[in-house]
Amino acid sequence: MNDLTVAIIILGFAIQACLLGGFWIGRCRSRRLRIAVQLAALLLMIVYASCLWNRPVLTQLMPASSLIILANWLPLWGTFFVGIYVASKDRSYRRPVLSVLTLLLCVYSGIVPTLGTSPRCAADLVRADLQSQTTPHTCSPACAVSVLRLHGIEATENELAELCLTRQGTHWLGLYRGLMLKTAGSAWTVVVEPFCEAELIRSSSTPCVLSVNVDTKCFGARRDHGFRQNVGHSVVCLGRSGHGGVAVFDPSPDFGVETWDHDTFRAVESGVVLRLVPPNSNDQRAEKMTQHLAKRYASGNLTARL
Repeated sequence: MNDLTVAIIILGFAIQACLLGGFWIGRCRSRRLRIAVQLAALLLMIVYASCLWNRPVLTQLMPASSLIILANWLPLWGTFFVGIYVASKDRSYRRPVLSVLTLLLCVYSGIVPTLGTSPRCAADLVRADLQSQTTPHTCSPACAVSVLRLHGIEATENELAELCLTRQGTHWLGLYRGLMLKTAGSAWTVVVEPFCEAELIRSSSTPCVLSVNVDTKCFGARRDHGFRQNVGHSVVCLGRSGHGGVAVFDPSPDFGVETWDHDTFRAVESGVVLRLVPPNSNDQRAEKMTQHLAKRYASGNLTARL
């Protein structure tokens, strides 16, 4: 069984446990206890949705490649409240209908990342360190390939599109999965950080993947920025470029290596940074190798997008 199958089985058992727990609370004779538990569950759900949902901190709590499944806790609360509703005294037809529909939605929410197929990518004619995307939907897999190759791990765009669960795009948790699976047993592990312009510039000495959502309205009408509203995009950060700028590799075939400065970064609404780091923080030899490779690209002739 692969990591996703195991994660779905774990989530299935957790859903059953929450359903039974909700049913037990719903049958509890103490009205105060029922209300207290429901309020506590609701509060925890709000805390999860506001502080943990889709946040990089999840990778620290559960550093697993199947995090895209295991980090979705909303079905647990959904089935818990379904259990309470099933145990209620409502005898109308609405109870079985709403309960079944909610359970189906909870199950669907848990497995939806695995549905569909990844796009088929063109074969690499020239095996370069920096991989351009060959389909409109594979910027993230292409960036993952580039970062892996810069760290001495061979990979292909087609392989990463499957591992990252790319469909009409790639969620950053899917990108995290692909990098985690490819670095398993290597000298590297994956860390994820929330996007911060100042921190990115300060720590851009080694290549990393920057996955962002961009507000295109921040750019002037005449600027050929290449972004699309409400569509995420990924690039590879190679290192500093001039004062306050970062050299990035945009995998879109029309761009390539360019400089992003504050005018570009201010358009970023949200994003995450994915890095490969040695598990042992004292191991500097491998990092120096990737710094050297990244600087080779960053110091070349950069083409400005903006």
